[in-house]
Amino acid sequence: MPEHHRFTKDTRVTLAPATWHDIGFDHRGDGTADVRVLALEGRYDLSVGVTLMGVTPGTEVQLRAVEFDAGGGALSERPAGSAVHAIGRGRFAYSWKGTVPEGGWVGVRVIQFGQSDAHMVSAEADVFTWPA
Repeated sequence: MPEHHRFTKDTRVTLAPATWHDIGFDHRGDGTADVRVLALEGRYDLSVGVTLMGVTPGTEVQLRAVEFDAGGGALSERPAGSAVHAIGRGRFAYSWKGTVPEGGWVGVRVIQFGQSDAHMVSAEADVFTWPA
């Protein structure tokens, strides 16, 4: 039976253009604060959504899962989900399934390719995990 974890972020983060940003969540459903690790070694099924404001109309936004080794080095940057939005704000969603190697963990990154800074005003993730 998988375990379920829910993560939320409600602090505003400035996203410079054309720069990948690791999403640090403010809270996990069990009360843990300041979380980057969404799943530890084993299988996972991840769904994440972000809300951006101040995005240049017509800008591409991408989200991707990243699997890290025990030391925090990126082992695998998974394929990015990409969307273009038209009105200066938007909600973007992404999902991925994978397996984290022994000692590793998975997190999420976001990038926007606008003409100026944008702002991530919220994020949420639901993750199902199956231990190795």
